[in-house]
Amino acid sequence: MLLKSRKASKYSLPPTAIISTLLFFLLLIYTGQALLAESSSENKTSWQMGLSTDLFNRGVKLGSDKLTLKSLSFLLEARAMNLPGLFDLDLYAGLNKSKLNGALFDHLPITLDYEAGYISGLIFGGKISKGLLKSSNFRFGLTADFTTYIGFKKTYTLSDFVVPANVQAEPDWAMASGGIFVLYDGFVDNQPFLEITFSKLWGTFKVTETIQDLTGQQSKNLKDAGPLSLTLGWNINLTKDIIFIPRVRIYTGSRTTIGAGLSLLYAL
Repeated sequence: MLLKSRKASKYSLPPTAIISTLLFFLLLIYTGQALLAESSSENKTSWQMGLSTDLFNRGVKLGSDKLTLKSLSFLLEARAMNLPGLFDLDLYAGLNKSKLNGALFDHLPITLDYEAGYISGLIFGGKISKGLLKSSNFRFGLTADFTTYIGFKKTYTLSDFVVPANVQAEPDWAMASGGIFVLYDGFVDNQPFLEITFSKLWGTFKVTETIQDLTGQQSKNLKDAGPLSLTLGWNINLTKDIIFIPRVRIYTGSRTTIGAGLSLLYAL
């Protein structure tokens, strides 16, 4: 018997999310102070601050199920360019909505086909890039990033029951990538770039089902359906101080998917 959600939901923030968020912002403040001190050296660091949004679809495996993870993020972003003379660092944090419709949980009091839509949560991470070689107008280098998402608990009511029945869903996932980038620096005020990386995703999706006096809980491991990703982007200087960065990202594998992102940054 398959049940799907239809009614309103409520959210609660787990203690782990609060602790992780506080630690992240303390690290962000400490890192920023340290890097500002470093930037006074001979190789001056430049800073960019702004907003980003990121939408990606990625093929994933949840147990034996093959699904598409849909993710939408709204981020505050801080970039340090040329730290100092070594690498570029990008830090970001914000809110995310992730959806894993179609996840099947069959070790509960009643088999559940999750169709309750997006679950809000916190997302934060960082990216580091290091240029290694310049040939003519092309720059080549290495890049790596890490992102983690902590979902809020979402509770919704099961229909078609004459007794109280509800489900609590709690997902979390993390993603890490590493690879190479190529940037073309032959245009005035704009730079197209390409990143080719190996990207791994892992996490869990836990649900708790309660039907009157019956309660059951089941967790399923989440992993990517393919490790290769391609990102095509463009650094566009709208003015001397405002940078606009559109990008498209493709995840390959048993389910090839496409995502997109935008960043609008102000040079300090």
